Amino acid sequence: MRKYDILSGLFLLAISLTVCVGSLRLQVGTLTAPGAGFFPLTTGLALGVFSILILMEARKANREWVPFWAPKAIKKSIYLTFLFILVYALLLERVGFIGATTLFFLLVSRFVSEHRWSTAVFFALVTSLATYFVFSFLLRAPLPQGIVGRMF
Repeated sequence: MRKYDILSGLFLLAISLTVCVGSLRLQVGTLTAPGAGFFPLTTGLALGVFSILILMEARKANREWVPFWAPKAIKKSIYLTFLFILVYALLLERVGFIGATTLFFLLVSRFVSEHRWSTAVFFALVTSLATYFVFSFLLRAPLPQGIVGRMF
């Protein structure tokens, strides 16, 4: 286990350094006026911190081997979540943010969390509309319009 922790920590540290160096080639900006390299730089720094924590933890005494899947993990839910994320990524540009996000939250809420249909529909609508409001109006981030945007 220790060997794999060291290898993964070093690998993540290398990725972190690559991301940070690449982001410095872009304009970083400031906290109040971030540039194109700001988000990659902060992400690379966070990844670097986590990789250093992994390396520090690997230096400690040998621990017993822990399986990748927890003994009581519901693998069906994990696979469904990965499938729903893939479907979301494929539909986002075509259907638009609100449609794809509503469908994603509906599927996850119903089939992964196993909520009733009424709860799943309510949760999906409220979450996707609230997220759209935050990103579109408060943060002024452009979101994919999809079919609806092309119609109007």
